[in-house]
Amino acid sequence: MCWSSRKSGSDRDDLFRHHFDRHTLDRHHLARGGAVQLDSAERPPVSFFARLGNWLSGLLDPEPPLSSLPDLRAAPGNAASVPAHSGPIAAIPARPAPAVSPSRSLSSGRTRIHSAFDAGMPVENRAGLAGRARELDRLVEAVLEHGKHGIVFGARGSGKTSLARVFGDMADEAGATVLYNLAGGDIDFSELCRPYLVELLSIPGEGIRRVDVQPLLTAPFDARQMATILAEKVRRPTIFVLDEFDRIETHATKTEMAALMKLLSDMRSPVRIVAVGIAANLEDLIEGHPSLRRHIVSVPIGGIETEQLKALLVRCCDAAGLTIDDDAAMKIARSAVGSPYHLRLFGANCAIAASRAGRDHIDDTLVQQGLLDAYSEWGALSPRAAALVVDLQRLPKPTAMAIAVICLAAAMRTRIERDEVTLVLNEDGHDDATIAAAFAALSPILHASAIEGSYYFDDTLAPQFYLLVYNRRIDPARIKPTGFDDLRNVLERGVRDQ
Repeated sequence: MCWSSRKSGSDRDDLFRHHFDRHTLDRHHLARGGAVQLDSAERPPVSFFARLGNWLSGLLDPEPPLSSLPDLRAAPGNAASVPAHSGPIAAIPARPAPAVSPSRSLSSGRTRIHSAFDAGMPVENRAGLAGRARELDRLVEAVLEHGKHGIVFGARGSGKTSLARVFGDMADEAGATVLYNLAGGDIDFSELCRPYLVELLSIPGEGIRRVDVQPLLTAPFDARQMATILAEKVRRPTIFVLDEFDRIETHATKTEMAALMKLLSDMRSPVRIVAVGIAANLEDLIEGHPSLRRHIVSVPIGGIETEQLKALLVRCCDAAGLTIDDDAAMKIARSAVGSPYHLRLFGANCAIAASRAGRDHIDDTLVQQGLLDAYSEWGALSPRAAALVVDLQRLPKPTAMAIAVICLAAAMRTRIERDEVTLVLNEDGHDDATIAAAFAALSPILHASAIEGSYYFDDTLAPQFYLLVYNRRIDPARIKPTGFDDLRNVLERGVRDQ
């Protein structure tokens, strides 16, 4: 399925190199002081070790954890923490509502909660794009101003699609035609690109006629044929957003897509491509075309700072008509470990726990229940990973701690570099054998990438859930067995009933 975000706008024949409406870009450029800018000033990139130190320094709850993480608070570049807001966070005052029946009120409240947190859907506007000003700035500058292609990559639930949607909205307002498509499976290059051509035919003024593309609509074609049509016929700035690029299973399709990007740049076409996926697919994309590096910008989507996650949580609670203790809000934000998806998922489950209890205020008790519910929800969908997470808690303390650091690195970055993790753990007194045991224990869900020494989780939601159990934010004893354990219980009951 392919769809356009194009609303209206005049033709722009010269593009991508200084020819976008500068006023429009400046007006909507979040990283240059936009209304929803969360970072008050431009800041240099923070090193991996400094960011790891930031996360570790604020990770543990006051109650004793299962074991301790290495203290990296003195890491160079460690940013000062933002003072916490004390006391309950007040919700936006709501108008008195007419009296309704309890069941209808409960249903309405749940609907409001799901709408406010909406964990499974990309954000629809810039106000919901928390903590991504720098990444958005990088993408806007590279694609809209310098005419490069974009690669947005990060863990599942990190906000890649949300960033691409907001970028597309800004590009549309700057005068570009923005077309979206979803990739997946063993799709070939022609099937992947044909929807873009069909959509271009339906847009007045694009310059493409059916007679120009008819051969491509009925038969397979390659990157050169596609690039030639686009370079010769498309008149205005056009951006193809290709989401879920990581789901493409055919290497030939990725190779042709890389060739298309390079050809479009070489032919000075007004068409640019923004692909959204995971880090491993960036490597696949440029593997056969090293020179493509000159024509693309990579935008990694890492973890969001805890205070920004907390601010997002407060906004969601306000929208749901709830208040929340400051300590409870901080516990949820820390448990998300940089992930806006986990933040919304955890927050939604805590809000639903409050709704079930007939309360409009979230405290620590409801947070514990909500986090447990979130784990159970994830475990039902990922029983193998969930069972492994619980089993890993039985390992010796040093190994479990090493796994926690690996999970922290995965949550903060799109890929785990073994050398960097080893350096951190060695400095904290862990030997190489313990580190090797940690990687081996994770091997059912942690895999080597195409780059030597790099690893990624096949279930990118797993690191936060491991840390949730490791830090005892939920009680491992209260986690219900999933997967094969459930099947074993069913079979045992069936035998008893015979």
